[in-house]
Amino acid sequence: MRLKRVGRLGTAAAVVASALGASIILNPSTASAESAWECYGKAVKRCATVWWDEAADTYRARAKITDVAGGANYSVKVTDVKLQNFNGTKWVTVRTKKDNDGWHATQDLAGTNTVDPCKYKNASFGVVAKFSWKKGSKVSNKTWRPDTGWAMMCD
Repeated sequence: MRLKRVGRLGTAAAVVASALGASIILNPSTASAESAWECYGKAVKRCATVWWDEAADTYRARAKITDVAGGANYSVKVTDVKLQNFNGTKWVTVRTKKDNDGWHATQDLAGTNTVDPCKYKNASFGVVAKFSWKKGSKVSNKTWRPDTGWAMMCD
């Protein structure tokens, strides 16, 4: 499978962005195999991305949570990571990882299985995950989705 080149990448990105209501990261044929993390939070950093494997042309959802050094020293975990496809109307979950490996001292990472994004009518994807952190018996939870979508330009 090869990616097609888009002559007016800016126009294409604007159309997809307006459809999703979020910023879009397009993966052209020269993109890196690593995807940038989108992160939120100060004492506990919650991050997520749609990870592109350039060699296989596949997507997977990844999420991580990190207790930031010098902070309140939280235990952390990330669970229920979902790779979602925007079908033109709504987000539909296509892969889920229920990562229940427990609490971690500084960082936890989880990811879904891969999909071929070009097998979907709309090759636009997003990620959502549940993040938890605790200090003593006080537990906080947040389900979070970055304000970013990822799109594959397919043949």
